[in-house]
Amino acid sequence: MMKKMLLSVITGSMILAGSTCSATVPADQLVLGGIQYGASISAVESAYGAPRKSEREMKPYGDKVEYKYGNTLEFEFLNGKVVRIKADDYSDAKTKAGIGLGMDATALKNAYGAPDVIHEEDHIYYAAGMQGIGLKFEVKYGKITDIKCGSLY
Repeated sequence: MMKKMLLSVITGSMILAGSTCSATVPADQLVLGGIQYGASISAVESAYGAPRKSEREMKPYGDKVEYKYGNTLEFEFLNGKVVRIKADDYSDAKTKAGIGLGMDATALKNAYGAPDVIHEEDHIYYAAGMQGIGLKFEVKYGKITDIKCGSLY
């Protein structure tokens, strides 16, 4: 019985992992607030100035830096490159397709088509050829309340 359950879990995981490869968002759409996934720290500073708060931490996988602008826009860098951008609360940051906070969730389908995954309140669009990378939109009561761009972990 245990072997069957384990086999089911492994098979389900493989199917889920395989589904992440069929992305709906081209990599050039990984932009939030005018900043592209993979941009440098200096590109963010040129666009937004000095952050309100910054934190630096050496991790086994590299130099991790976080910048916060106001209470609504955050950038996470790894080895000097943007790996995640997050907009929430009252941020006016938009994706390259013009999707922003407070917009109706139907705008997502018009801009990107059907999401690859809907998990609870999250509508997830994976980037082509980039496992674990994409756009994640939190939707509450039919409105977009949170946007993440880049690493979805």
